[in-house]
Amino acid sequence: MAERLGQVGKLLVGIWLAGVVVAMFLVVPQYEGLGDAGRIIIMHVPTAWVSVLAFAVSAIYSALYLWKRRPEHDDYAVAAAESGFLFTALATITGMIFSQVVWGVYWNWDPRQTSIFVLLLIYAALFALRSAIEDVDRRRQLSSVYSLFAFVTVPFLIFVAPRMAESTLHPNCAFIQGSQCDGITLEVGKIGLLGDRKVQLLGLEQQGDVVTAEVLVSEPGLRDEATLRPSFNLASGEMVARPEFPGLRYQLGLEWADPATGSALLNIEAPGTGLLENQRTLFTFLASIVGFTGLFIWMLNLRASLLGVQWALAQREGARP
Repeated sequence: MAERLGQVGKLLVGIWLAGVVVAMFLVVPQYEGLGDAGRIIIMHVPTAWVSVLAFAVSAIYSALYLWKRRPEHDDYAVAAAESGFLFTALATITGMIFSQVVWGVYWNWDPRQTSIFVLLLIYAALFALRSAIEDVDRRRQLSSVYSLFAFVTVPFLIFVAPRMAESTLHPNCAFIQGSQCDGITLEVGKIGLLGDRKVQLLGLEQQGDVVTAEVLVSEPGLRDEATLRPSFNLASGEMVARPEFPGLRYQLGLEWADPATGSALLNIEAPGTGLLENQRTLFTFLASIVGFTGLFIWMLNLRASLLGVQWALAQREGARP
């Protein structure tokens, strides 16, 4: 009966995820200014969230093993850690693809990219630890302790560390619905950073109620420079012109300006409206989270069962004269 339910569950998860993939391209509308690149958020964010769930499950089963010393708890802890590592790798790969489309570079050691890389190294070390210890009981005990300490780093590396950095190319503030970029306030002649781009406010020009800023934008490593002219309407309090960063699909916005003092607030702006404001996109996004969560549960049970069978066979071989 359990085997039959497992087969049905596997089939349902497969059909569900296939439906999500179809909806990504046929149901979800293009994100204005990003085109098809915006669709990758349907895969990128859910895989990242499920990786955190998987590492949490690994820590829970590790604690259960240390408490009750049941081998099946260690099997589930290992299976969850392996799944978490896989989903983290998928989130990293999809993020790199999005980065190339939007920012023109796959990898530039952005704070979030760096923290994810460190997280992968931490859990890779867990697998190396297990393979280096031959004694089964000692391997299970040490890896369970390591897993608990490893999970302590997950919230910090995923949620805290990237937000502590002053400069980041990760587009959460301009891409995810409801979040905002802080921007940077500069005086004429001053230099600052927006994302990984250096910006210098060269001047402010006012014509009527419209203030136009002249901003020198430099690529990372000073490979290229361009002068952009965003504008702001003092009467309406709204941005007017929002030119795109050179080679990117994000815009430079002038959110506030004071020609008298020569200061202005510059910010990164996502083109168009929030991706998840569209109901079809939101429902597809939620369906993706459910589908990947189901996939994780199926992988967890399958891998843990295989580890249990492997352990049983090893015991049987050891018991033979």
